[in-house]
Amino acid sequence: MADLKEIAIIGGTGAQGLPVVKALAESGRYRVRVLTRNASSSRAQHLAALPNVTLLQGAQDNQRDLHNVFRGVYGAWVNTDGFTLGEKDELFYGFRAYEIARSEKVQHYVWANIEYAMDAANYDEQYHCGHMESKGRVGKFILAQGQDGVKSTLFSTGPYMDMLMDGMFVPIKQQDGSFLWANPAPSDAKIPLIALCDVGVYNLWIFDNPSESAGLDLQVMTDNVSFGEIAAVFTEITGKPAVHRPIPFETYAPLAEPYPGASVNWALGPDAPRDDSIMSWRENFGAWWRYWGGGITRERDTALLDRVHPQRIRSLADWMKHVGYDGEQRSVLKMVEDWNKK
Repeated sequence: MADLKEIAIIGGTGAQGLPVVKALAESGRYRVRVLTRNASSSRAQHLAALPNVTLLQGAQDNQRDLHNVFRGVYGAWVNTDGFTLGEKDELFYGFRAYEIARSEKVQHYVWANIEYAMDAANYDEQYHCGHMESKGRVGKFILAQGQDGVKSTLFSTGPYMDMLMDGMFVPIKQQDGSFLWANPAPSDAKIPLIALCDVGVYNLWIFDNPSESAGLDLQVMTDNVSFGEIAAVFTEITGKPAVHRPIPFETYAPLAEPYPGASVNWALGPDAPRDDSIMSWRENFGAWWRYWGGGITRERDTALLDRVHPQRIRSLADWMKHVGYDGEQRSVLKMVEDWNKK
């Protein structure tokens, strides 16, 4: 164990972080140091039971804790929680995490990225989606520093395929047993969904192959599908009738927002202090639905993904079979899980 390279993880108990920690720890090539606000939580204890994993209690928005988690490690995988921090604080702590990692001599820094929507949309304000912009801005900053002194890689995801089980993609079960997806996306608008069960392998490849992954923005995808196709594939796999019905965002928002007047960092509760940099839930996700429904996102390099992860899931149908998808709600997203506990 002493010869294993150690990787610091921020965001390890989240939906994306869990499979990353698992893949690194079980590879037998890495030790993993996970920063967590609550080392006694069920998710943290699940990680602590894995081989080669240690927990470090601390916060993503505490600079002393950032120094502690990065000190003495070979690499870092960082997924800050923009929904908790908010757009402004994620920018500050995203930049500071990278700077502190460099000060602690981290050799390979991986930023869990989301594409910079405003950049892709030629800075059209109607696509300003705060939780995408903050991640994307930090990602561009990191790659702009070059590869001298520390290797860096962006791991860029679109919406999770697993959000079909939790979050805004869960269908509504009708009284007759059929399922309905009702949301603002056009039925033919394709969205590059990524299955969370594959993200661990991609990140293991990143750390195993620094000569190839350094300077790379690895944009991952499982399948590029529309909600019309999601409903059709669901029926094909399960035999249950399903349809997608596009509805205006103004109709959708009251049904989907966590509570009336919610901010984008809604999980902090309605009375948390906020300033002008914190978008409302409706502003943020109005832009989010416009972006993914508008076909603006760039095409993924599936040939590269096939080479990096030859056994990756390649279709929505295969994912549904893999997870036994039945259209019912399951726990995936940590933010939703924490809110439900409150």
